[in-house]
Amino acid sequence: MQQILADNKYAQVVAHTDISTVVCTLKTDYVPMKDFQDIFVQIGDYIKANPMQKMILDKRNLKVFHQASMVWYHVEWKQEMKQYGLVAYRKLLPDDAFFRKAVEIARKNILKEHPEFRFEDFDIRYCETMDEALQSEINA
Repeated sequence: MQQILADNKYAQVVAHTDISTVVCTLKTDYVPMKDFQDIFVQIGDYIKANPMQKMILDKRNLKVFHQASMVWYHVEWKQEMKQYGLVAYRKLLPDDAFFRKAVEIARKNILKEHPEFRFEDFDIRYCETMDEALQSEINA
């Protein structure tokens, strides 16, 4: 069963309750941080009331990597959602070598600047297709 949680200029968010998965598809080439945070606060409110096991973040439309948004998403939002059982994340990235390199650099910076955050506490995988992301098993 699918439930649309949000559908606005920047994102469409759909809860797939039958497979305990939230899919967030970013629609534009850039999402301002305030709008990004608003989307994820809304997702978080849903997860607090309806625990989900997996989240798919489809960033394939992005052209601009926003470091501050990603730091907030990892260090604050993911940490809070872990309390509600959301620890599996599947990411779909643009087919853009510079964007993918920015993601790699951002991960290293998060580790350096936020040593309390542990990527190992999460089941994070990068997928190439939505089907792959939806079908991937969760490592408990």
